[in-house]
Amino acid sequence: MQTGVLKFSAPYVGLMETIEGAAGFAGAALYAVACRRFTLRQLLSVGIAINALGTLLYLFYARDTAPAIHAIGGLITMWSELALMDMAVRATPRGCESLGFALMMSARNFALGGSDVIGSWLIDSQHWTFPGLVWLNAGTTALVLIFIPFMPRVLMSRRDGEAPIDA
Repeated sequence: MQTGVLKFSAPYVGLMETIEGAAGFAGAALYAVACRRFTLRQLLSVGIAINALGTLLYLFYARDTAPAIHAIGGLITMWSELALMDMAVRATPRGCESLGFALMMSARNFALGGSDVIGSWLIDSQHWTFPGLVWLNAGTTALVLIFIPFMPRVLMSRRDGEAPIDA
């Protein structure tokens, strides 16, 4: 989309990635403050919901909107990913931290790689449009919200820094 349709130059694509990365730092800073004020259930719910809504900004993706969309995307993606990492850390038993991190990153990388393959197949073979993929991405992200109420209370009902509740 960036190079084929919108004809972004390589330096402009790099600038968009830089903007997204810098905004990710802001998202991390906001999460660092918010995780001490809100429970993990609240942080995950808000992060996933805003991520799904933020994905819809790509329906308006163009040269003049790209910097703002990448900035917003970097901020909310970092928030969402930190909330998921926070959940994984809380769910991993003591002494198995490296295994827990490896499993989490494997699942994340599988999902990211798989979505690239499926998205490419949908565009190339099934003739989906870019807006169709945006809606699919936003919808599948929002579906995750269905599972949050079923997450164990021991993981989800405390703020960062609070002692764990009894199981």
